[in-house]
Amino acid sequence: MKKSMFFFILLVCVVGMVWGAASKETPTTAKAFPTKPIDVYVGFAAGGGTDVLVRQIVRNMEPVLGTSMPVKNINGAGGLLAINEMMVKPADGYSIAVILGNQFLQKYYQGQESWMDPLVDVSLLGVFNQDPWGIAVHKNAPFDDIQGFIDYAKKNPNVLVGAGSPGTLYYWTWEALMRAADIELTIVPFGGTALSLSALAGNELMAAGASPSEADALMSAGLVKMIGVASETRLKAYSWVPTFLEGGFDMVIGPWRALVGPKGMPAEIIEVLENALKEAYYSENFQNFIDDQGFGPLYLDTKDGYEFFKEENTFFYEIMKESGELRKGM
Repeated sequence: MKKSMFFFILLVCVVGMVWGAASKETPTTAKAFPTKPIDVYVGFAAGGGTDVLVRQIVRNMEPVLGTSMPVKNINGAGGLLAINEMMVKPADGYSIAVILGNQFLQKYYQGQESWMDPLVDVSLLGVFNQDPWGIAVHKNAPFDDIQGFIDYAKKNPNVLVGAGSPGTLYYWTWEALMRAADIELTIVPFGGTALSLSALAGNELMAAGASPSEADALMSAGLVKMIGVASETRLKAYSWVPTFLEGGFDMVIGPWRALVGPKGMPAEIIEVLENALKEAYYSENFQNFIDDQGFGPLYLDTKDGYEFFKEENTFFYEIMKESGELRKGM
């Protein structure tokens, strides 16, 4: 009897411990997440480069998370409108968004009316892409690499180069190049990369800032040529385009993309989404996609991503300050 009573008491204790542990579970714990679709806010039009890339990464995250991830396009303000919409949602992991280098630019550029701070206003889930900025020139340009372009610019100051508006990263990349190479260029702003490339093809410019994928159609038509990209290695889809590093010019820069959630997300929810993003990024499907389409490879987890953000923050602060375009009060 005593032995039976002992085992009965032991069983009650075990059951009580299990029940007590289970009762502490809440809907916000990692084990309970996700239980419904996760909305993904994209601040650019459907079918554009960012939209296509985001849809591909979330398509590979869905089987990892076991839920759908519908994309919500809210176009405008360099991606800021969609981010603002996401930021006011509950910090429960069911609303996330894509941010770009534009957001650090907007933070410091005095010509930008509204902005957010990626370092404090959102929860980083990971960086999953960086497209190298490159230089396209007219087919008859008298140089074929970055050093040739720099030498030409030094002998011919203020040649015309095409860029996006002053509120875009592509505009300020030209500013960064001028400082790094000690050259003077005249930056002509356009409403988009496609417009600047068209002007280049018409021989109205000496060069235009673009990624190889953006210049692909005009390259195929033999109207422009890429003289280099600012990446660590060559892109597999455009293996004939050299890097600036190969040309002896140390510059690695380009627009990147990251996923974020609202500020204050629970650490366990961030971990679930971070792991799903990492698994999706390294999946065979996604790697084949970025190789085939010419998107730049880059993955950074939350820890390395925040360090990267700090570098971007410093970069844009310094370039805006030096140019006299720093927002007042910064």
